[in-house]
Amino acid sequence: LSGSEELKKKYLGPLAKGDAMFSYCLSEPDAGSDAAGMKTRAVRDGDHWILNGVKRWITNAGASDYYTVMAVTDPDKRSKGISAFVVEKSDEGVSFGAPEKKLGIKGSPTREVYLDNVRIPADRIIGEEGTGFATAMKTLDHTRITIAAQALGVAQGALDYAKGYVQERKQFGKPIADFQGIQFMLADMAMKVEAARALTYQA
Repeated sequence: LSGSEELKKKYLGPLAKGDAMFSYCLSEPDAGSDAAGMKTRAVRDGDHWILNGVKRWITNAGASDYYTVMAVTDPDKRSKGISAFVVEKSDEGVSFGAPEKKLGIKGSPTREVYLDNVRIPADRIIGEEGTGFATAMKTLDHTRITIAAQALGVAQGALDYAKGYVQERKQFGKPIADFQGIQFMLADMAMKVEAARALTYQA
């Protein structure tokens, strides 16, 4: 969305080939919903930026080779003082927390990303300085729909499983699918799944 042609050439090729992954580092321990309140800092030092901070709830952290990191470059400007950077897993000072214990979505790890005096070349900034928050919001505009589709698939899977289970489970000599109370619950589930599907496709 905002990267220079040089950054796109360097990083999108390995992604397209399936040789690398990117993780998106916006949230922090004290800046989840209020992302503009982040504390991760990026300070210019000649031809480099030095990053310090912690990012939390990062999908594929530790597995990804590259990280889009939002960091404060001008604390006085709030959201207009945030910039975006490409950080590589191999950069000195990058490390990861323990995998989160999650209820679901276990196909990918979720971990913290620690940035301890990570020095990166200045040309790894994504877009102009101070445009990182706008880039982050544009990214969310794209990805919210994929999250909706993911949730819809999980819900459809739960409904499909439930429909099979109520045929197998027996009480009082007959499948529990025959009981009206169970039928009501399945009908509610089906209605909500279809409503979610319509909303997802509309979005």
